[in-house]
Amino acid sequence: MLAQTRAPLPIRTESPQGPRILLLVNARTNGKTIVPVEMALERTGGKVMRVTERAQAEQLVRRWDPEVMILLGWSTTTGEWLRHLQFASRQGELPFLVVGDSAGEGHEETNAVAALEVGAQAYIPAGMGLGILTAQVCGVLKKLRTQAPVRVVQEENLCIDLVSLRVWILGQEIRLPRRLFYLLYYFATHPDEVVSNEQIADILWGGKGTYLAPNTLVVKIYRLRKILESAGAKGWLETVHSFGYRFSPPKNV
Repeated sequence: MLAQTRAPLPIRTESPQGPRILLLVNARTNGKTIVPVEMALERTGGKVMRVTERAQAEQLVRRWDPEVMILLGWSTTTGEWLRHLQFASRQGELPFLVVGDSAGEGHEETNAVAALEVGAQAYIPAGMGLGILTAQVCGVLKKLRTQAPVRVVQEENLCIDLVSLRVWILGQEIRLPRRLFYLLYYFATHPDEVVSNEQIADILWGGKGTYLAPNTLVVKIYRLRKILESAGAKGWLETVHSFGYRFSPPKNV
């Protein structure tokens, strides 16, 4: 069965915990518009992470791997930053939408043209109903879901089914608790990458930035490693001292 579904691991896939939405708020944005925009995004059913600094956004693009980014407000340097961000990202191009704000009124047409020229999915002017934003984001997420494969498969040795939430290793089905399932899913979609303790904390607790005691992380990794070993996958999950952990399944078995 597994041999018939061979396919490379996808670059970006839908999160089993709900779509991840990154909201980057321009420093000049009127504070009264931030909460309504955030509420409109939450109506899509996604997990919204709000930041105000571009450096924070860059870190989340690398660590949290959002499925869509919303820019609240536009400035003259935003376009160049987006080009750099998409070029630097190892996850491929990140779809994004721009929402205008009162600080940009009078320059809406100029801002809209600049945003669309660098690849924005849409530009929603200030004052337009936020229902438009919700609909646009839902449209982008739906398109991503139809493009992404349902299953995550690497050769014949690993299969993660996101519909039935089942895992097979070397043809043998293994049982995983919910948090360990999400952790293995992330490792499988980022093979041979070093994953830090901070990233693991975000994965286990849904990107909320919750602090975990070092012992908690060690126990979770130990449990996952023992389950992998019981299925014949000893050595697939490596410790990279002082950095984190790396998932390196064999290319051919």
